[in-house]
Amino acid sequence: MITAIHLGLLVPLLAAGPQFDPGPYIYLDRLSPRVAVAYWPGIDRRCNLTVIQSQKGLVLIDTEASPRVMAPIKRKIEQTLGRRDWAYIINTHAHDNHCSGNALFKNTVILGHENLAADMQWLIRRQTEPDWKRKELERYHAILRDLRAALPRYAAHRLYARLIQSDLIFYDLFVQDLQQGYEVVKPTLTFSDKYTLDLGDLTLEVIFFGKGHSNSDILIYIPQERVLVTGAIAYQPGRVPEIGEDSHLEDVHRFIAVLDRLLADNVKIEHVIPGHSVLLTRAVLPPIRDFYQRMLEEVQAARRQGLTLDQTTRLLTLSAKFPAFREPPPRTDGSLHQERNVKNLWRILAEDQPAPPPAPAQP
Repeated sequence: MITAIHLGLLVPLLAAGPQFDPGPYIYLDRLSPRVAVAYWPGIDRRCNLTVIQSQKGLVLIDTEASPRVMAPIKRKIEQTLGRRDWAYIINTHAHDNHCSGNALFKNTVILGHENLAADMQWLIRRQTEPDWKRKELERYHAILRDLRAALPRYAAHRLYARLIQSDLIFYDLFVQDLQQGYEVVKPTLTFSDKYTLDLGDLTLEVIFFGKGHSNSDILIYIPQERVLVTGAIAYQPGRVPEIGEDSHLEDVHRFIAVLDRLLADNVKIEHVIPGHSVLLTRAVLPPIRDFYQRMLEEVQAARRQGLTLDQTTRLLTLSAKFPAFREPPPRTDGSLHQERNVKNLWRILAEDQPAPPPAPAQP
């Protein structure tokens, strides 16, 4: 009976395409009367958008993957809260599912780090460079084909079928935007180190984390609510932190210093809102801080001992040195992150501490 019911539901879904109502697939979870988290989950896809109600208006942290994707989320927030007085949009970084819906808020102040505008340029290039756009469209059309093929097979599995349905609607809207193009709206208010946003009854402390996951990573602390929004800094339980290709030694030291400040006794944190997973607690932060500190110490020690990069990479596996983080399965997202981290930190230290010049030849 379950299979018959679900197969009956699949026909209108597959036929409806973009007209199918996404509203039932979008969630708005309240953490308090003033803070909620909106998200549109899929099989392995979730982006948390933090909604803040204040005396000076609504604040939204991050704006999903495209305007068509963001539109039903915006509508659900406004209908649920009974207000639409958007005061500020904050982008935690420049990856598409954090800032591509900015176009729906063009009359709102958009806040981000001073590196954000340059970081967002890739979104324009993806739409205007023919080869890049073609490859992206091929990629997402393949995802849609796979989802459509999978839906009848999983019709009897109610929860999984619902996630497939959710993904079909989400990616269909995203592909429409990518195909037809959309306006990339960059920040109108930027900062370099820290910025305090006074909302009357609330204060948002916006902090630059450093160049790691991107060049514009920021965190937002709401002391009155004991909430920390981390963007991609705390990703999900067990996900290894990142040291990027554009990171320098000052960034690694900054990672540690920022986390040290947030872990101080006088900073109260009950909820950690990551970019892409279920909500976390303060307990997720110390392992991230310790990871950066130990990585720095271990790679410095390896270089002093004369180890090669390959030897150091084999030595600093997650299972051997960082048990708080899981080794992802091979060929999955994140499977090469630790190898990349060691390589980038090796480069950083080589730039900061170059090898001594060879001794002059003897006469």
